[in-house]
Amino acid sequence: METHHSISLSINAAPLKGEMSVLFSGKGQPVAGHFIGPAVHDYYLIHIVLGGEGLFETLGKSYSCKAGDAFVIFPDILVKYEASMSNPWQYMWVAFSGEIVESSLSSIGITPDQAVIRDCSLPVMQKMFRSMRKSMEKTNAPALGNMESSGWLRLILHELGRLQLTENAEADVPPPRSYRQIDQAIRLLSLQYGQQLSIESIARTLGYHRAHLTRLFKEATGLPPMQYLLKVRMKKAEELLEGELTIAQIAASVGYNDPLFFTKQFHKWSGQSPTDFRKNLLKE
Repeated sequence: METHHSISLSINAAPLKGEMSVLFSGKGQPVAGHFIGPAVHDYYLIHIVLGGEGLFETLGKSYSCKAGDAFVIFPDILVKYEASMSNPWQYMWVAFSGEIVESSLSSIGITPDQAVIRDCSLPVMQKMFRSMRKSMEKTNAPALGNMESSGWLRLILHELGRLQLTENAEADVPPPRSYRQIDQAIRLLSLQYGQQLSIESIARTLGYHRAHLTRLFKEATGLPPMQYLLKVRMKKAEELLEGELTIAQIAASVGYNDPLFFTKQFHKWSGQSPTDFRKNLLKE
């Protein structure tokens, strides 16, 4: 099934762990109605809309985006984004990671609940993205390419932060709330989805009252903890169904001891059984 009219991608051959590093960057023109999600990512992702229109959903809110708008996806935060049926968007994107990224974005006003930036200068952004992608094509010196691409990423973030801080100041927006206090819960669910987890055990592990944790978690992600866990498990199950594991093995891998119960949950999630889902993947 065709998902894009055109797409191009550049990959960083030597990203550094721990530091702010570009992972990959691309440019594409999705087909009408093309969507991704609801899903979680394990890296940061910026999209700059070059033309057309689309919808970005995060933390229970929807944002219409057009040319000049940017939206930022945070790790472990459930998101969905979809091209317009009548005027599908075109965009360029960059994925990146690093231990300092969260605090760096927060310091310039970009947080999970303030993740849309308006009125970007497309000529400026396109020039920086071209330079960033060109730096990753230095296959004879990937370490130098990583350093250069990281530099261009910082300039892109500088431009987005300048716009965001200016907009916040004009709108008298208070400093964004930090969700750091529940980062542990989000990461626990995203990494330990294969274990037998309950909201009671998670709250006890993190030292929270059950109701308090549920409220904060839903405020940060738009979903209660166990519904968030269900989505993480089902998305991982979809990935595993592309391989050769049995349904029972996949069920156990994503935290279900009973393959029949897993099958029922997967059917509720996707509208088809795991077996049918795998058959359709093979057909595609």
